[in-house]
This record gives sequence, C-alpha cells and structure tokens, in this order.
Amino acid sequence: MRLAARITGSVAATVVFGAAVLATGMSYAASGEEVIKARIAFMEDELGANWKPLAAFSSKGVGTLADVEKHATAIANLAKKLPAHFPKDTGRGKYPDKLTRALPVIWENPEAFKRANQQLADGSAKLAQLAKEGKKAEVIDMIGPGSYQRTKIGCGECHDDFRGERVK
Repeated sequence: MRLAARITGSVAATVVFGAAVLATGMSYAASGEEVIKARIAFMEDELGANWKPLAAFSSKGVGTLADVEKHATAIANLAKKLPAHFPKDTGRGKYPDKLTRALPVIWENPEAFKRANQQLADGSAKLAQLAKEGKKAEVIDMIGPGSYQRTKIGCGECHDDFRGERVK
C-alpha cells in the first residue's frame, strides 16, 4: 500500500511539474539559444508558411477565398501562441544581433507588444471572416500587395517596432 501511495505521489508531482513548465513557457525548458531557434522556426515555418498563400492570392490571384480563410484562421490561432516564443531575456542585448532580431522593447514595453500581437490575431480573424463571406475585393485590400510589411492584418506593426535589422 505504501509503495502504491509513493508511486501515485510521484506521478502526481511529475504531472504538476510538467504542467508548470508548460504554463510558464519554454524558457524554463530550453536554453535561450534553443528558444531563439524555435522562435525563428515558428515565425518562418508556421506564420510565414500561412502568410505566403495569402500574399500569392492577393498579388498573383493564386488560390481561392477558401484558401484565404483557412490560412488567415491559422494565423489568428498561431498569433495566440506567439507571445510564448518571446520569454524574457531572449533578445538583442542578451544575445548577439546576428542570432536574433528581437528588440529589447518587447520586454521593456510588454503591453505594446501584446497589443501588436492582438492586432495580428484580430486582423487575421477579420480577414478569415471576409473570405468566408466571399468579399474578394475587401480580402485583397486587407492583404495588400503581398508584402507582410504593407498588409492590414498586423504583421508590419510588430516587425516595425519590435524587430531589428538583419545582421549578416
């Protein structure tokens, strides 16, 4: 009986510890460099991969409104995960400019960063809704000419204020 209680207690402690690590973000589970690499992969492989079909639809007429709805919805959902990729002290000033483009203002003004992120989530959700409603002209206007810097869904705001220039 005592052995069963110990095993049950150990399992419960492991579950609680694992939940705490997940709740506090990846900064406790990975080194800063691993966090930065995961952040870059997330931005390119997840957000960027969903942005490209939107840009192609707007600039080249490739795809359908259903594709736009799907990818805009994905971006809106991914935007909710984005802040977890920016744990404190994983930007420039703590790491070389060549490794990360994340500026310290992210942590110095977290409310502005949250607002910019929310703008991306809201803008993407609005874009998905316009696509679902079949409003092609409004969809194209919102996406813009195919540049994330000039779209109205909220990409450029974060990149302009919270991302530094590329260093080679």
